[in-house]
Amino acid sequence: MKKLIFVAVVLTVVAFAFGALAQQKTSPPPAQPAPAADVWNAAVGVLEKIDAAAKTFEFKKIVKPKGKSAIETMMTFATNDKTKIFKLVENNKEKKLSFDYLKTGQTLWIIYKVEAGKNMATKIEIRP
Repeated sequence: MKKLIFVAVVLTVVAFAFGALAQQKTSPPPAQPAPAADVWNAAVGVLEKIDAAAKTFEFKKIVKPKGKSAIETMMTFATNDKTKIFKLVENNKEKKLSFDYLKTGQTLWIIYKVEAGKNMATKIEIRP
């Protein structure tokens, strides 16, 4: 009787194992994740240093969590011909400016994305 129970258990385990293998071979491959959409970031802070020749600048990002002291982080940003630089004037209209208008000490609001490991500024608003 013990041999019969043992044989039944072994046959059951083997049947489950073969069933699992058969299911793996006929199951479609797992779905690939969708390509990541562009990730846009924003930062507010103070312009610290400008490299006019390379059209890059160093920026002190300032974050002030509620009830805590400010956290300052240095960041480097690159710009290109598509980077929009502006400030708001009367009636919240945007006045388009050039890279040459940027000066150290200015407060900036930057929209950027990371491209090839670099922070690429797409929009730079000069704030009062």
